[in-house]
Amino acid sequence: MVLNAIDIADYQAGINPASVSADIIIIKATEGTSYTNPYWKTWADETLKAGKMLAFYHFTHGTNCNAEVNYFLNTIGAYANKAMLFLDFEASAVNVGGVPFAKQFLELVKNKTGKAPGIYMSLAVENQLNWTSICNDYPLWVAQYNTMSPQYGFVDRDLYGSLKYWKVITLFQNTSNGYISGWNGGLDLSIFYGDKATWNKLIASNGTSEMEVDEEMAWHPEVKWNQLGMYRINREGGINLYTNSELAFVTQENGADAVRKYGDFVVWEAKKGAVRLGTDTQWASQADGLTKINPLAVNDNAHAKCKIVADDAYTQDEPKAGAAGIKHLPKGSTWTVFGRQDKYLIVGGGSDGKYVDGDKAVIVL
Repeated sequence: MVLNAIDIADYQAGINPASVSADIIIIKATEGTSYTNPYWKTWADETLKAGKMLAFYHFTHGTNCNAEVNYFLNTIGAYANKAMLFLDFEASAVNVGGVPFAKQFLELVKNKTGKAPGIYMSLAVENQLNWTSICNDYPLWVAQYNTMSPQYGFVDRDLYGSLKYWKVITLFQNTSNGYISGWNGGLDLSIFYGDKATWNKLIASNGTSEMEVDEEMAWHPEVKWNQLGMYRINREGGINLYTNSELAFVTQENGADAVRKYGDFVVWEAKKGAVRLGTDTQWASQADGLTKINPLAVNDNAHAKCKIVADDAYTQDEPKAGAAGIKHLPKGSTWTVFGRQDKYLIVGGGSDGKYVDGDKAVIVL
């Protein structure tokens, strides 16, 4: 039996894994030691909610193994226990890090998670380097295309060529220009050689406990300047919603207790160990999740970190609309915030300009 898989990255923004005709969703989570896919968690939640199989991959630069492993695992946190993990080994990493780097990366992930990750590479790289020290211990996800023409639907075909070190292929990515229902653009399509039980064996730990991750330290949600904070459900089995902050009565939805099983929610109000996640009847216990509060929402003089999300963000001398722009702040850049005046964040001073429009940034908690 085979299953159908796709892998997605930030350039597939807008895709809903629940809507595409694939059994397995493989998500790019991180790259190097500084890039995180902003959609990884949304896609992971949609995948799991739809009952589909989940995997993550880390695109390596091949230069700092310990830092890259820690960055990857700290980002995905406890989701590592629900997914297959892959090292994406291509591009400069092939020559910069080579087999020693790949081996070290895979061993570190295995030691930290209790399960063997897989490795992604092209057939050419599998043939080119000596993988004797790895091939018997880590599953192979191999890529090999025979054409760049569009492929409609999943096709299970033979390799053009042959493996040199691995005895079997676990996943075969045979096109980067595939079209399936649920998405109107080209996708990487892969075939997984096994059934759901086979997949579940791959994601299970090898007789060890699940990976212990300080999820609170690894979680860095982003909020608007005027939002109080974010709340992440981390209670096994989900949480109840309550009618008020006293948490005495469970909210009813369609004749049943209101339950939320997973997800991140904006915090609109906090009181006595309870947080309001929506309407006045959507209160939750802080004991059932992680809460991170935006310091600028409670103290105009607090310090924080912001990330620019607009192409046209400039500092200005005055905290008002229409003030002249002074210094351009690139989209994606991060800045220390030293306080706030109305919606304007204080990020500088002197000749560089003091304020930036808070609507052009998010606060990183």
